[in-house]
Amino acid sequence: MRPAALAGHDQLELLPLVADLDGTLIATDTLFEAALSLIRQKPWSILLLAVWLIRGKTVLKSAIAKRFTPNAESLPYRRDLVEYLRNEGNKGRRIVLATAAHQTTAYQVAACLDLFDVVLASTDSVNLKGKLKRDQLVTLYGLRGFDYVGDSRADIPVWAACRIGHVAGRMRRLPGSVLATGTQQGEVFTRPRPGVKTLLREIRVSQWVKNLLVFVPALLNHHVDGEILKALATAFFAFSFVASGTYITNDLFDLEADRRHPRKCRRPLASGQISVALGIPMAVCLPLAGILLGVTIGAPLVTCLLAYLVLTLLYSSYIKGKPIIDVVALAILYTLRVYAGGLVSQAYVSPWLLQFSIFLFLSLAFVKRYSELRRLRHQRPLEAPGRNYRVQDLGIISQAGLGSGLLAGLVLALYVNGQEIQRLYPHPEMLWGVCPLFIYWIIRVWLIAHRGNMNEDPILFAFRDRVSYIVGFLIVIAVLLGLR
Repeated sequence: MRPAALAGHDQLELLPLVADLDGTLIATDTLFEAALSLIRQKPWSILLLAVWLIRGKTVLKSAIAKRFTPNAESLPYRRDLVEYLRNEGNKGRRIVLATAAHQTTAYQVAACLDLFDVVLASTDSVNLKGKLKRDQLVTLYGLRGFDYVGDSRADIPVWAACRIGHVAGRMRRLPGSVLATGTQQGEVFTRPRPGVKTLLREIRVSQWVKNLLVFVPALLNHHVDGEILKALATAFFAFSFVASGTYITNDLFDLEADRRHPRKCRRPLASGQISVALGIPMAVCLPLAGILLGVTIGAPLVTCLLAYLVLTLLYSSYIKGKPIIDVVALAILYTLRVYAGGLVSQAYVSPWLLQFSIFLFLSLAFVKRYSELRRLRHQRPLEAPGRNYRVQDLGIISQAGLGSGLLAGLVLALYVNGQEIQRLYPHPEMLWGVCPLFIYWIIRVWLIAHRGNMNEDPILFAFRDRVSYIVGFLIVIAVLLGLR
């Protein structure tokens, strides 16, 4: 009797182990990612998505799968769960992938992991989710004839029919209603919900310093009072919210490229710390909040915010893959902040300031591209992911970037030695030192980039660099001497 009982016990222990895909085996939703990639490739397809969704989730999944499938190798897998499934498979258990994702995606994941004995997935006619998934598993393995790993309330019918229910994703344990059916609580493969720090990383609060550019026209024209500062502060936060929304949109459209990037792969969306389902409403609500702030100031600011939003979305979906055009677009986006600051404060934005801004920000945009490419020089990919720049382009990029910076210095020199400056400064000759200070700074930025030490956005670098503060302090001293 004992050997038979032992054999029965072993057979019970080796029941099939079934795992869900979206939100369980991977920290994302492949349907959302495929839809976003399709929209990026063909923006007009957003209309088709609405039509397919009206016809049903099954039609939507099938139509998207025929046009785009996420790269299985770059998906954010839960490594602890993958290792658990692999260990259980080594014990002799059948490992089953049962997912509501389309079978095209499921088979690619299975081929990538080389882990599953059986793959069950949605087809062109069946959306394998909830009760339908339960019914198919019960038909194959019987009631309580399998263990199951899931992540959401959509898995409740399956958990209620399995022997042991394992939990992944954000859930901490099986729902009480499932435990009441007799299902046993199994392993927990969870990750903490995104905290404030993670959310702040995703909306790039550190990047908000760029929006201080809205204060530049008022300061240069000595046109500052309490009301103007209040309006400019509102414009600052309006641009910050819109910019944060566009950063998230960019991350949503660039998930696959970011996951292949040595540094960007740690971003909350790319790594799965923040779900795509949460990222989409954030990408919508933040720009809306920024535009509503702009409404409190007036139509000119709203117009600038809308122009900024449209150009940034074009950049994320199309322009960023076009060499040279992408850095010109970035320079325009920076200059737009300066122009908006002039509108809000009703300070004169001279052609000199606009030309200086264009050339300066064009140079800094080239610094960013140069640094990205330089980091790839000793890596296998010879082309920046998501861009159309190549390592061979380093020379032309550095020449164009440094040349743009020197042109900005030339514009500054012509302005300092022109007639217009005499209206603002009683002693304009005291500002002659500003030009060599600026030229020193821009050449130093490029020298640091050339040595491979520019590991961040050059504007953020300036706010963290001690020498930049010294140069800025000396420029302020020269300006104050010109005003005395």
